[in-house]
Amino acid sequence: MTNRIGVLGLGKMGMNIALRLREKGYEVAAYNRSEWARVAAEEHGVHTFNSIRGLVDSLGENRVIWMMLTAGEATASAVGELRETLSAGDTVIDGSNSNYKEDIQHYDSLRDVGIAFLDAGCSGGPSGARAGMSITVGGDADSFSRVEWIFRELSLEGGYAHVGPRGAGHFVKMVHNAIEYGMMQSMAEGFDLMENGPYKGLDLEGICKTWNSGSVISSNLMKLAGKVFEEDNGSMLSGIEPYVEDTGEGRWASETAIEFGVPFTAITHSLYERFASRYRYKFGYRLLAALRNAFGGHEVKRKE
Repeated sequence: MTNRIGVLGLGKMGMNIALRLREKGYEVAAYNRSEWARVAAEEHGVHTFNSIRGLVDSLGENRVIWMMLTAGEATASAVGELRETLSAGDTVIDGSNSNYKEDIQHYDSLRDVGIAFLDAGCSGGPSGARAGMSITVGGDADSFSRVEWIFRELSLEGGYAHVGPRGAGHFVKMVHNAIEYGMMQSMAEGFDLMENGPYKGLDLEGICKTWNSGSVISSNLMKLAGKVFEEDNGSMLSGIEPYVEDTGEGRWASETAIEFGVPFTAITHSLYERFASRYRYKFGYRLLAALRNAFGGHEVKRKE
């Protein structure tokens, strides 16, 4: 086991991972393009470099690189550069939210030159990266065993597992995030009914606290909802635009469900609801109103 590790990417997640490892007594070297992030990390005892080559050369033998970059092109580019700069026996861990199919490509590319690749699905957000995450890992079992210490150090007790071969870690994380979509949609609809149903002025923050004290639907998401209502201070979230973004995992999960013929009703609906939130003037809804008027003479509300 090495006591030195390289971190590629010092964003919110990467920075907190580097700091957690540093606080646990490990020597941490990191690369980041932005100087301000390197300066911030240096203040906490992390050695930083302005090139991947510089980072790799500082690590010695049996190197371990944890990547925390944006999924897609940024990660693929870094894997390509690491392929040219690392040596046989080294290990690359991708902690991003990469598509599991891309993991398979990265694994094959690095395996050809003797470099191990593990995909790590990380859950817990920036606060989890600092205080302990939940991590699902895909890749060869022997590669996992060699660097299992890092997953133990970065997770809460019992919060990591080797779940299968290449790509499985990010596949499981993809499903995790898809379930999250469905849970969030259910919560949004339930609180909408409480806000606009027969009982006005319900204490939504207090309800969240009550539900988090022994109810079946107690959860971290419910705790976060309570915090949202607390900070909102009764303004009915009026300062927030009803625009809900998605980061890809819900789409990939729905596409995979279609590919394998797996019913995915609630989660796919929650993804479509996110799409619907982005249309201030929904053409489809306007057409529905026009059709009701056309066949049934139902009144249409005209824009002023």
